Amino acid sequence: MPLHCLRYQSTALQSFSTQALEALLSQARVYNAAHHISGMLLYRDGKFMQVLEGEETALWLLYSKILHDPRHTDIVMLADEPLPQRGFAAWSMAYRH
Repeated sequence: MPLHCLRYQSTALQSFSTQALEALLSQARVYNAAHHISGMLLYRDGKFMQVLEGEETALWLLYSKILHDPRHTDIVMLADEPLPQRGFAAWSMAYRH
């Protein structure tokens, strides 16, 4: 199965506490592991940037859910491209605050 990569940025509608971010990450890690998606999430000053890696159909299904997530707005696609190999293979969702 060919690999694909999506990268996007968005703006949180409200500030995320450490506890809220941990809950978000826990949920993402379970979903991503079940769908063979890897990646990483950055959060700083109310802004998110996320890299998602996996099978293209699975990524677009997840991205559709992200677009309808009421916790953020101003979602901008930064990259939508084939991926020769995973950069975050060991992480269902790595995180950096």
